[in-house]
Amino acid sequence: MIRVEATRAGAESAELLRLRRVTQEFEAVLLTQMLRTMRRAAESLGSHASFAGRSTWQELLDESFALAVARSGGLGLARVLEEALGRR
Repeated sequence: MIRVEATRAGAESAELLRLRRVTQEFEAVLLTQMLRTMRRAAESLGSHASFAGRSTWQELLDESFALAVARSGGLGLARVLEEALGRR
């Protein structure tokens, strides 16, 4: 009986970890879109130096920054989603 409960607790813990990861990734996608929009708006105000691979570099930078922000608490959206989805 204890073994079954331990297995169930482990499965619930793994599910909560997956839920946390997915909600953080969702928040990161939202933050990435916000960063891209802000960058484009800033670039429209003035010219910036261009170099080969600049757009790819900026996209990777935006995605990495957004994921780091989301994992550190970000906007708090991931936490709210995690709590709401965890109650189901």
